[in-house]
Amino acid sequence: MTKYYRQMDTLNKERRNYDLWLQGAYFYEALLDASPVFNPLSAKKKPHPYRETPIPLTANESRKIEEMNKQKQLENGREAMRMMMIEFNKRFEEKTEKGGELNDGD
Repeated sequence: MTKYYRQMDTLNKERRNYDLWLQGAYFYEALLDASPVFNPLSAKKKPHPYRETPIPLTANESRKIEEMNKQKQLENGREAMRMMMIEFNKRFEEKTEKGGELNDGD
């Protein structure tokens, strides 16, 4: 039974070591993101935004984050197309109200 407790203790130490390493990675990234604020020679005085999602630890988490990023890009593209459509329709309505034609240059 002692053998299993030692194995459990070893696994717990390894897990704790990995958790502390991961915490250090987060601290390091946060310091790098904030570094422009502390550099007096930097032209950019705003910090980089902190990451929106945790660091993926498994392949499944990586796929989920990739899928979320793709979905976000699609939403941004959809929104841009919607704004272009609204602008085009507004220009078209203005031109037709004036009795003119819609040219590519306008």
